[in-house]
Formats: sequence, C-alpha cells, structure tokens
Amino acid sequence: MSNTSRLQLSLSAKSLKNLAGILNTSDPFAVITVRGDSQDNPPVIVGQTEVVYNSLKPQWSTVIFLDGYKFGVPHYVEVGVFDFQAKQVGENEKNLAKQSSEQGRLITSNESTRDLLRAGKLPHKVMGTALFELGQILGAKGNLASKSLQTGGVLFAHVERSRSDGSHGVMKFQLRGIDITNTRSLGRKSNPFFTLYRKVDSPMGATWSSVFRSNVIKSNLNPKWEAAKLNLEAICNGDMNRAMKVVVRDYRRRGRHLDIGEFETTMQRFVDAKNEGGDVDEDAGFTLHRNDKKTGNVLIIQAGVAPSVRETSDGELVPLSRQQSVKSKPEFIDYLTGGCQISLAVAIDFTASNGDPREEGTPHYFYPPDSEQWNDYQKAIFAVGSILEKYDSDGLVPTWGFGAKYGPKVRHCFQCGDEVEAKGVNGIMDAYRGVFSTQLIMSYPTDFTEVIRTAASYAQHEQEVAEEENDLSYTILLILTAGNIENVQETKQQLIEASDTPLSIVIVGIGDNDFASMEFLDEHQPEVEGGRDITQFVRFNDYKSYNLLTEAVLDEIPDQLVEYFY
Repeated sequence: MSNTSRLQLSLSAKSLKNLAGILNTSDPFAVITVRGDSQDNPPVIVGQTEVVYNSLKPQWSTVIFLDGYKFGVPHYVEVGVFDFQAKQVGENEKNLAKQSSEQGRLITSNESTRDLLRAGKLPHKVMGTALFELGQILGAKGNLASKSLQTGGVLFAHVERSRSDGSHGVMKFQLRGIDITNTRSLGRKSNPFFTLYRKVDSPMGATWSSVFRSNVIKSNLNPKWEAAKLNLEAICNGDMNRAMKVVVRDYRRRGRHLDIGEFETTMQRFVDAKNEGGDVDEDAGFTLHRNDKKTGNVLIIQAGVAPSVRETSDGELVPLSRQQSVKSKPEFIDYLTGGCQISLAVAIDFTASNGDPREEGTPHYFYPPDSEQWNDYQKAIFAVGSILEKYDSDGLVPTWGFGAKYGPKVRHCFQCGDEVEAKGVNGIMDAYRGVFSTQLIMSYPTDFTEVIRTAASYAQHEQEVAEEENDLSYTILLILTAGNIENVQETKQQLIEASDTPLSIVIVGIGDNDFASMEFLDEHQPEVEGGRDITQFVRFNDYKSYNLLTEAVLDEIPDQLVEYFY
C-alpha cells in the first residue's frame, strides 16, 4: 500500500455576504492553496474553481486534486473565496455567465491571475478565507467539514480518495436537447443549460455533487450544447458506472434558474447511448422528467474516452469497452472516507520508574504555567492526541493510569480524571494532571496486561456500537511509559489475544531508560506466534518535532487497520 494518498476536494458555500451592492449579486470563486504540515508554511497555489455568477450559495464544479496525504501527518489546506470583478479584467459579465464551468475556470486559473495572487494584487473582492486540516475533514461525518468566513457565510469542504484502479483519460461528450419544455411565456423561449452531478454516498445518506456546468443556449428548445472534454478522474473518479445525474435548467440572469427536468445515468451509458447522427431516437437517448412528467429528451451525439490526456492527431476518440471492474484491496483512506471512526484511548505510566514528580527534570514534573514548558508526557499527549482527535467524531477519550498504589494495592489500570472519558486533548491533559491531586503512591512493577485487556474490550464495544449504524470503528491505544516491563511473555500473549479486536497499540518510551522488552514486543511475528501484529514502539527522545513523532507513532496503523477489516 502506498504511503500517501491522492484526494479530491469539492467545495460549496452558503449564506455568503453580498459584496456587489443592492441591485446585483456577488460572483464567487475560490482559490485553493496548501501549506503542508504547518499552517505557518508559505501557501502554494494548487487550483482555482470556476466563477458561479449571481449566487450566494455556490456549489463549484471544479474538483481540486491534493497529493501527498499521509495519516499522522498534518496537511493544511487554505481556501480563499473572492467576488469576481469582470470589469477589472476587461470582460463582460453577461457573456461570461453563459459559458461552461470549464471555460469559467480558465479565467480564474490563467497565469496572469496566479501572478497577481502571488503578489497579493488580485483585483477581486475578498469574501473570506478558511483553513482546513485534512484530518478534520476525513474525521467529520460524511467527510464534510465546514468553516465560517470572516465576512459572513459558511464554506463546506468534502474529500474523497482518488481511485488508482479506475479508468483514466479524457471524456469527450456532447449533448443535444429535443423538445424541451418551455418555462417562459409571452412568446419567449427558455435559455437551457445543464449541470452534471456525481453521486456521493456517505453514512449520512447520498448527496449529489456538481462536476460540470454546460454553456447556456439562448432561446432554444432544441439546444445543441458545446462539446465538453473533462478528466475522467474529476468527473466520476474513474468509475464509468458511478451514478450520475443531469439536470437541465432555464438560465436566469439573477441566478434563480428554473429546473426543467433531469435524468440519472452513468458515463458508461453516455458512451453506449452515443447517437452521432443526432437523429431523434428516444430509445438511444434519455428522457427528462420533472415531478413525474416528461419535459423533453436528451441525445448523446458525442461520447468517448481518449486513454491519454492528449487527443489523437485526427481528433478520434477511443470508446471505452465494457469491462468487469476488478475489485482491488481497499486502502486505509477508503475506510476513512467510508465512515470508519478512529477512537483513541490513552494509558499513562505512574510507576516509580518516573522518579519524584516534584523534582525538575523528571518525566512527570509540571513546570510553572508562566514558563510555557511541558513535560514529555504532556508533549506526547498533545502531539499524538491532536492528530487523532480529528478522526474521532465525538472526541471522547478513555484515559487510564497504571502502576500507582492506592492504599495497600497496586492498581494496574485505573481511571484518570472525574469522567469515564476525557473530552479531547485538553481533557486528557486535565485528567492526567488531576491524578497527582489524589492519594496515589508511585509504585512497581510496570504491567500493561490489564490496560491491554481493558482497551481490547473497549475497542470491541465501540465496533459493536458502530455496526448498529452500519459503520466501522477502530481503536488506537497510546501507552506512555518510562519503565521496562518484567512480564514480557504474559504481555505478548495478551497482545495476541487483543489482536482479535479492532485495536492497535502504540507504546511511546519516555526518558532514557532501558526499553529492550518494549522493542521485543514490537518484533512480533504473526506467522510464527499467531495473531496480528498490532504493536509499535517508539522512543520519544528520538524525535525532535511533533510532526516527526506522530508520523513515526502512526506509521503502521493504516496497514494494521486494513488487515483487520479486509
């Protein structure tokens, strides 16, 4: 499995503030930049959408491709929304508004526009910006996240994984309407255009996402729209049999377009229904319906796939032959985009191997608040927790301690904090610190077995709850420890038993103690010892930044999750 994934980003907005005055409506478009693994990195432009004219609730058709996503590594994407000023670029808005979405995108993505944007001199009004981290979007229900814009309104971002096993190339197609119902009166005729949508399935239910809008044909009930040439990956994510929908509307200058009719299809059916002569043949075309009434026909007068980005020299298009799709092994990102919840559990070492927490320099020493310093336990909780909490929709994290004596008994698994589950990273931090306000005595030995059993039971319960909603759940147990275990074989056996549940375990060694037994646990051989390999050990001091630490800590999780569910 590849270490990184290619994602598709789709954008929409609602309730945008109108910056065009009382008599007009704004024409929004979006510019997308990436900042890599830090929101402080300089932005790099990766794409622009088309302009949606006269709309404060745009659904942009342009799909933006984002390369290099890796679980455990932050990936920041910034979206700027602008009100397009046609006069500032010497264009006529009335004419531009009737162009296809592909033509509209060329206006916002030409090199001169990019140069102005880089120089901070874009001649369009700023409607707002929003910064997303891809983990936040993938962890949200339906992989759909939202952010409020500074001037008003809400921006929505949806992602899905680009299929590496799908069909690739350029799809060229041309549609023609026949006897489309007229929505106008007084001798006037409709100005029809169509929008192509792809179906997006999610745990929240199916939705339709716009991927192309045609040009407008003025006063014509038998329109022949311009041919479109689109990347198959952007249209249907390489799936020729993906559910698609065509909606034909009557263009209205103020943006309140009227629905004429629609039909569902696939890109493969476009190819199969191709009618090059353009003769009226209802059997070869599609019927438009609105409210169960026929409102016209649509013929496919061109449809084919060029297998490469370039068209052949004579303009010939190669039709895609029908093939049975081969089901490939799913990738980790498929589980995330399919609604799998990633749950975090934390276990913290309170054994005497940590030293006296009142002495500066020991692992559990808490620095004064004004020093703005954290101990290594706090740093590890923040580094890993801040990444994983984005993938957990409820943000509730069971936080346990082990190795402390309460009264005469050493407790090898006890609740940290007042609540059964802490709320996010801040809640984990509070629960951790709160343990030192109790009557604990740091003790021996370092024993994980009860924590592992508890985590396995929790993981199984979370999966059973998810199954009731036809979802999946996978739990990651983060064990933070400064000591070496003595019951190695018993611990290994407990790990083998826990591997039957949807659980991975990451052990982070705090300090410079001997961690030989931890490394032994990490060297599990399933083909010899049975079970799955669910354990990874890393030394906190080996990593100089949070990003490097989390990348190492979570490196094996994707393979372990896929192995469990596949």
